[in-house]
Amino acid sequence: MKSFTTVALFTLLVLLVFSFTASAQVEPDTVRRKRELPTGPPAGTTQPRQQPRVIKQTPQPVETQEPEEEKLSTKDRIYVGGSFGLQFGTYTNISLLPIVGYKVTKRWSVGTGIVYHYIKSGSISLNNYGGRAFTQMELFNIGEGAVLAHAETEVLSSEYITFDQAGYYNGQRRRTIMLPLAGLGYRQRISDRASFDLLLLYNFSQDEANPYDNPVIRAGFNIPISR
Repeated sequence: MKSFTTVALFTLLVLLVFSFTASAQVEPDTVRRKRELPTGPPAGTTQPRQQPRVIKQTPQPVETQEPEEEKLSTKDRIYVGGSFGLQFGTYTNISLLPIVGYKVTKRWSVGTGIVYHYIKSGSISLNNYGGRAFTQMELFNIGEGAVLAHAETEVLSSEYITFDQAGYYNGQRRRTIMLPLAGLGYRQRISDRASFDLLLLYNFSQDEANPYDNPVIRAGFNIPISR
């Protein structure tokens, strides 16, 4: 009986030890960690190379600065002026040469005008009248001014004195002549568009009715019609 009891206790002890060992080898659910899934590419494969992203930009319109002459309206390009001369005494000389000009570019202008001369010496008086067309070009700047090239053609109804073979006064005649003149000058700028001109011209006509002596000196002004 005693041996049976001893065997039973030994068997019970073995069962308890086996049960404790088995339970110690099982990881409790409370501390079990979730298995992480692989995030990289599968083994044996090559990850494709990422192409750089190209951003297309819409080209913006380029603002180009217009030349000054293209910004001017027709009214801004027109100017008036001219020259005049007055001399009184035993010899009287009145010269009126008004003009209307147009700036083709900032430096180049063209225009037209009227010519009138009144000359009186003693009892003899002469009247010359007509029109002219001119062109001017500013060649280069000097200080606040510029050197000009000037050319013009006058169509003049000229009254002139005739003499006989002995050299005595033989009366007055009138006829129409054409006078080409060209030369240089200096333009002194008074403001952005107003200026004063001094011209030294050569008269190429050899006609006896030509009223000009060489050189022809003229002083005039130019004033824009718009402010």
